[in-house]
Amino acid sequence: MRIVYLSGAVIPSRGANSIQVMRMCEAFAHNGHVTTLIGKQSRVDPLQGVWEYYGVHEDFEVILIPYRWSKGAGVFTLSTLYSRLRGYDPKEVLIYARDIYGVSLALRMGFRVIYEAHAAPYNHLIRYLETTLLKNPRLMRLVVISEALRTLYASRFDIAHKTVVCHDAASLPNGSLHEELSWPLCRDTLQIGYTGHLYPGRGIEIIIECARCLPQHDFHIIGGTEEGIAFWRARATANVRFHGFLKPAVIHAARARCDVLLMPYQKVIVNPHSRLNTVPWMSPMKLFEYMASRKAIIASDLPVLREVLDERTAILVEPDDPEKWVHAIRRCEDRVVRSSLAQNAYQIFSDRFTWRRRAEVVLDGVLL
Repeated sequence: MRIVYLSGAVIPSRGANSIQVMRMCEAFAHNGHVTTLIGKQSRVDPLQGVWEYYGVHEDFEVILIPYRWSKGAGVFTLSTLYSRLRGYDPKEVLIYARDIYGVSLALRMGFRVIYEAHAAPYNHLIRYLETTLLKNPRLMRLVVISEALRTLYASRFDIAHKTVVCHDAASLPNGSLHEELSWPLCRDTLQIGYTGHLYPGRGIEIIIECARCLPQHDFHIIGGTEEGIAFWRARATANVRFHGFLKPAVIHAARARCDVLLMPYQKVIVNPHSRLNTVPWMSPMKLFEYMASRKAIIASDLPVLREVLDERTAILVEPDDPEKWVHAIRRCEDRVVRSSLAQNAYQIFSDRFTWRRRAEVVLDGVLL
């Protein structure tokens, strides 16, 4: 099959959405589909080193549209996208999209499409475009990232027969776990890690409090901006190490240095762009990257995370109770507990949540 993937992600960037689309395109290509990614460009010569940056194979085409962020910029790039899409035959190409503006244009041009939604529509224009899209017979499938999001769409549209739930995914570990990674000398004690942003709602305050209560263990926070790191470092104890941003290709090596991985999502995480609380329907890539790492996971006990995790695969903790998080970490001092959790989570990941498996599921039964 010939697939053109339309993404609103800027490439390369630190955004999780850019990692996701690059991995999905790689998976489509690995599964035998001729794949082209059309995304956004915000740097000079952005493709230089992009494959190495994301750690993906260079077996799909990448086309980038020059882009500078401003309100409504996603609409302003449509004329360039139109010119690109005119080079494809709608009878021979399937459009796969996370970009509502791009997929709406592709429909008008006669393409058959699959639309992947990661959140509820957050303004009147997107609601209108989605309503039009979901009624169009050339929509082959709606892909959503959680059962909770499927329920939300089903409550608004008669779309259940075309909807498939595909949580996010991760890559099977490969390559050297220590290549290109600078890591400080640590004590012979439990190494506890967190990877991701430091925004409100991510639970960094829980990690800082756990480190204060458990000075005998080392804590590692990987990710964040310089401003965010400075804010939390001023509040942290000496056993917290801040590693800053690591490129996607090597972050797996940082997780491999840890014994336990924390995912202390709080009950409210407001997306700065949409102003929506994403917790009810999210499917964080971090979850599956943690499962792939074969490390013990301690996670917030949230309904959407229980779509994937249970007590066999993680220690699930009330999100905002530091005392319970400390207790969970102490449980992980037992190597047998850690090993059991890690192996159970890895087995489910390898069976259900690799990128290649996800790419199979979203296309299952779709024919041009």
